[in-house]
Formats: sequence, C-alpha cells, structure tokens
Amino acid sequence: MFDADFQSSDEESPVPDANSCGDQELIQLFQQQISPASETAASLKRTCGLHIAQSCDYDKIAVGLSRCELQLFQVREGGQLAVESRTLGRYESGIRGVRFFNGDPNSLLCCTQDGSVFLYDVRTSDKVFRYEDTSEGAKKTMTSCDINQNDRVLCASSEVQKTGDSFLLFFDVRERNYLGCYWECHSDDITHVRFHPTNPDLFASASVDGLINVFDISKLTEDDAMQYCFNVETAVDSINWHADPTGRDLVSCVTTTNDLHLYDVESQDSVALFDRAQITKSLRRTSAIDCNVVGTHNYGNGSFFVLAGSNFNRGKNCLRTLRYDNKTLLPDRSFGGNKQIVRASVYNEKDQYLIATGECGLITLWKCRTDGSEQTGVNGASKSLKQKLHVSHRAKPY
Repeated sequence: MFDADFQSSDEESPVPDANSCGDQELIQLFQQQISPASETAASLKRTCGLHIAQSCDYDKIAVGLSRCELQLFQVREGGQLAVESRTLGRYESGIRGVRFFNGDPNSLLCCTQDGSVFLYDVRTSDKVFRYEDTSEGAKKTMTSCDINQNDRVLCASSEVQKTGDSFLLFFDVRERNYLGCYWECHSDDITHVRFHPTNPDLFASASVDGLINVFDISKLTEDDAMQYCFNVETAVDSINWHADPTGRDLVSCVTTTNDLHLYDVESQDSVALFDRAQITKSLRRTSAIDCNVVGTHNYGNGSFFVLAGSNFNRGKNCLRTLRYDNKTLLPDRSFGGNKQIVRASVYNEKDQYLIATGECGLITLWKCRTDGSEQTGVNGASKSLKQKLHVSHRAKPY
C-alpha cells in the first residue's frame, strides 16, 4: 500500500532469513494459521505506528504515529476496524506513549517527548487537561507513561536531564495536581513504566541502565517505596506484568538486543532467560539478527505469549507467537498476511483479537480464538538480582 516504508537496520543481514523447517512441519507446529480479519492505513503518507492502546471495553484503539499524530479507531462487532478520528491529537514533539483509563473507555492519555501528558475525552475529541511538571522550570523530556489500576495516579518517566538525573513523575489524575517524583532509582534514560494490573500501589520501571525497579507508592519515602531491583545487565526496552497459574507475580522484559527475561517478583529470582538466538530457533527461523521481539501479552488464564517476527523483507509474512510454558517457549500461532515490521501490539483477551501496528503505518487485526468455535486458519489450533539501592528520602507522591 505504501511505496515508502521505514527501513530496518537488520534488513541488511548478509544471510537472508527463512523458515528453518518445511511448510508441513510449520503448520503442525504453529497449529493456528491466521489471516487478517481487518486492516486499515493510518495515512497515505509515510508514517510509522509506534504506540497502540485499547479501551477497557475493547471497542476503541488509539495509535500514536511517528508523524506526531494521535488517531482513534473503532473495533466494530465482528472485528472490523473503522476510523473514528484521524486527528485526535497533533503535537510538536514525538509521542512516547498512549494509554486508556482502566475503568473509563472514554478517557485517554497521550505522553509527548516535550514533557506533557494530554488527557482526552474521546467522545468529543477534546483535550480535557495537560499534566506537566514545571517545578524546576523547564519541563522534563518524557519517555513513557502509565496509569494505575484505580485510575487515580499517573506516572511518567523521563530521559536523563541536564542535572544528570532521570525522573519518575507522579500526578493525581482526579485533582490534576503534580504530586512529586522519584529521582535516584535509575542512572540513565527510563524507557518504560508499568503499573500492576490489580494492585494500584505497585508499579515497575525499566531503564537503559539495565535495572528493573519495583515500587510500592503507598510508602512514605522513595527509599521505603523501593521493593525490589533486578539487574538485567543490558538496556531494557519494555516490561510487562504476568501471573503464573499459582498467582505469583512475574515481570517480563524485552531488551534492546531482543532478549527476553522473566523474574519472580516475590522470591526475587530470575525465572527464565531467552536470548535472541533461542527465540529465533523457537520461531523456526534461521537468522537471529533479523529476529524482532515485539512484546508479551497475557492470555488471561495464567499464561502468556511472546509476539515476535522477522525484520527480513520488511517484516512480510513472518509474525508469530510463542507460548511460555514451564521455562520454555513453544510454537503457538502464525499470523499470515503481515506487511510490515511490527512495533506495537495489543491483545483483546475477551474476543481474542491481536491488533498490531508498525513501520508501514498499518493497523491490522487478527482473530485468534483458541476454543475451536471460530477458526480462521488452516488448522484450529538469579544472578541478575541487584540489592536495594540507597536513595535519599522523598515525600511519597501518593
């Protein structure tokens, strides 16, 4: 659909990537061969879909584009995508995160690099409020944002500022006030923050410094709030919360080198590590340098999966999921008809839709039911622990 696509640095691999097994074996391993149910383009101009979020009722999708635009799409009954608003937001700096409220499908947050988090009412497309920290003069350069489970506290993270510090900034969503910050927990750009899906006081942050910190923001000081600190020993790109079948909390992380780490929060143990070569082998591909780990998603039944693909040939025709099971990654689903290197995705646990966007600016929806009622394809189918850091006392932000 587009003549001009974003190029990937991995596309110049000297050895073309390919499947490591035959078609029949691939079908037997990835028993769900799924074709797109719906697809739409964000723009006819060159753009890349960098961020995506879905509303709590699963009816709306927000997409943040490299053209500094925020767009809104509707997911109609049956999984059809429809444009709701082409220009919900347009900014002077890059979008660094989009997030719907957990209990209100009409409230949407968009974080921008220049230090603002915008609150929208998607029913009217109006900007309701702008959250900013100007306590030290200039706004801080932001990198990500998230909102806690009861929609009361907003956290935004920053790059390293001129002072040499990187910040976790907290805002009271209802009162629309700046609450305070943590600033000694990371020594480099903070890349991602994620609140716990059920505990409103618990959240995790990740950074280029290789640390994943877990905080309890109900504590009085930053030092007391720090619960655990895991040292991944390489730059972290994204993190996510999971629960195993027994209910214990797990945190996964994808590194900038496309490795996947998994940690048990309470025991502070490293549960599993899958490097890029192992993930490539599990995907049944041949070129590890082309492996693109998009992220992880929860099934909703105490297990999770990894979404990954190949950067070779601009990502076309290789997008697959691997199911995590007892410290192994098993072939799961294969998503046919993919036309781009995927950069962001969401998973609808209720209807079992995977929705992804990426370097061609396409938003694609695949139906992937696993109960056999709706089949769309051919087949149905601690070494790393770092002790608590010493941080100075700060008033609690929440």
